[in-house]
Amino acid sequence: MKTKIFKALGPLFAALVLTGILIFVPINVGTRYSQKQLTKFAQAPYNTPSFTGYSVKKQAFSNSNFLPLLGSSELGHIDPFHPSAYFSKYPAGFTPYLAGQPGTTTLTHFFYVNSVAEQLKNRKIVFIISPQWFSKRGITESEFENFISKGEIYSWIKNANSKSISTQKMAQRLLNFRSLEAEKTIHSAVERLAAGKVMTNWQHLLVSMSLQFWRKEDLLFSGISQITANHIGLSPKIHNLSHHLPQIWNIEKLDRLAYLKGRKAADNNPFCINNTIWKNKMKAIYKSRKNRMGRVNYLRSPEYTDFQQLLNTFAANHDDVLFVIQPVNGNWYRYSGLSEKALQDFSIKIRQQLNTQGFNQVADFTGMYNTPYAVGDTIHFGYRGWLAVDQSIKKFMKQPSKVDYHLDNSRFLSQDWAMNEEN
Repeated sequence: MKTKIFKALGPLFAALVLTGILIFVPINVGTRYSQKQLTKFAQAPYNTPSFTGYSVKKQAFSNSNFLPLLGSSELGHIDPFHPSAYFSKYPAGFTPYLAGQPGTTTLTHFFYVNSVAEQLKNRKIVFIISPQWFSKRGITESEFENFISKGEIYSWIKNANSKSISTQKMAQRLLNFRSLEAEKTIHSAVERLAAGKVMTNWQHLLVSMSLQFWRKEDLLFSGISQITANHIGLSPKIHNLSHHLPQIWNIEKLDRLAYLKGRKAADNNPFCINNTIWKNKMKAIYKSRKNRMGRVNYLRSPEYTDFQQLLNTFAANHDDVLFVIQPVNGNWYRYSGLSEKALQDFSIKIRQQLNTQGFNQVADFTGMYNTPYAVGDTIHFGYRGWLAVDQSIKKFMKQPSKVDYHLDNSRFLSQDWAMNEEN
């Protein structure tokens, strides 16, 4: 009888033991990617599995050749002057690693960076800020679910200091998202952190095991990320577009080329919007958009406190960060009713949050509101905008890193700062 039971259950038991060894024993079983393969990941910003995963990020950022370039949908707007194409043509000792897609905002990048904090210590990073993130509602529930993985939250919980005001504020923020209510391990731990309480030993064990499981599972199945990168990656396009740039670097000639390419690509409408985007998306609806944004501003948003949490992470890691403030298409926004002053007011507020805490590397392109072809559609960098970004990155990467941050969480994690227009 025992023999029959063993024969029946033996394979199942062996499989469970093997799975346990693979998941919980500190050995790495999974794909090790070459420099060439990691470059494909670096040029696939819309690859959600690698964005929310662990193993690809860990391998990529263990390599100092990759410069993290964090942002959102603009990263997929490729032209010859996009940093990936530009620095492919004019090498400067690094490869931009694009991380961001439509729907990624400050909170998603907080968990993204935190999940590979060890690999990103003492690094240079470029972070692109979009004014549109700073809406009254901030990140949506669906964006939270799509771009922040349970594993990334486990990683944050495991190392969180319950006595820290930033930890308590972040935990309170997480409790606002309904999707976490079903995640009992996460939700119960976050509740304690929100109240300033240390996790129980049992909670700490569950979180540690869940984190280890997530990392090993991601390592085992990272091939899915590779398939996605090969399918939707931009490497072939980037390679081809880089050949549109002149062999010899000359900034005046490059700006002239960017202007001419921009003019040719946006000559079927009065707003300097890319012809294809105008024809397929904007032409049929533009009349209904006139003066629709007259009451919009970007001065009241939970995004400001999310941004402060990200600054805390950068400071803890001693990261040297270049913040790039993205412009908008002035022709379009004048028509739709959003004034240049509204964008300037946003610039003043976000720069105040940065500069008063020692984050002084800021490339603010708000002033390109009226620059032809700086923006390719309504809100994303175009030919001349990307060229300006390239020059800022080039200068930033040549400078020695020197950081001296002095955080003011009592001010910048407050609701008064986030939701008050008069700061």
